[in-house]
Amino acid sequence: MADAIENGELPLRYQRNAQTLRPQDQTSLARARVLLVGCGGLGGYVLEFLARAGVGTILACDPDRVELHNTNRQLLATSGTLGRFKVQAACERAAAANPLISVEPFPEGVHAGLFRGVGIAIDCLGGATHRKGLQTMAAAANVPLVSASVSGWTALLSTTWPGETGLGELMNGRENGSELSQGIPSPVVGFAASLQAAEVIRILAGASSALRSKLLVADLAKMRFSTVSLEKRILR
Repeated sequence: MADAIENGELPLRYQRNAQTLRPQDQTSLARARVLLVGCGGLGGYVLEFLARAGVGTILACDPDRVELHNTNRQLLATSGTLGRFKVQAACERAAAANPLISVEPFPEGVHAGLFRGVGIAIDCLGGATHRKGLQTMAAAANVPLVSASVSGWTALLSTTWPGETGLGELMNGRENGSELSQGIPSPVVGFAASLQAAEVIRILAGASSALRSKLLVADLAKMRFSTVSLEKRILR
């Protein structure tokens, strides 16, 4: 696909990208290999956006199965996917959306070996428990990590390069209960995932990260947005 685009054969499905993504950008997306950790609320929407944008290979990692309580916010959670592995639903959804890309399912959970050959990793985990560990694995593999978290009407987003402060450290040690006590409205999940996907696509296309060493805080209840610098911040 990348060779075809380089030779001037841009598929019709990508032509509406052409005003914002140049042919060389689309080629970079076609050659990209990304690791998507979590195929739930955030991950399902991120997968959708990346597949339709033409990201060539997506490693979808999630050990969970679809449950009924997922259906309020998770694109991959439907009556037809209940009880199935989320990564299976992810493969089928992506193939239906764009057969020109490939999704590789990993239902065993994330591990260091999945980072080999990956250009960027995407943190779509729920809660706080495993985020610091994921950030550590990404840093060890020298891979940037684009993270998002949702609780109630608030979304947090950050992009972390190895050795820099990220969302994993900010959430380290926190309990997972806030998602249950504050709820997880579907518009907030979709909003956060769209920002994650935009950041990933632009980085893969060679643009500068808009969220590197920054924390974006979005309060959708009041439509207030702020950005906090994480540079030189030491968290213990």
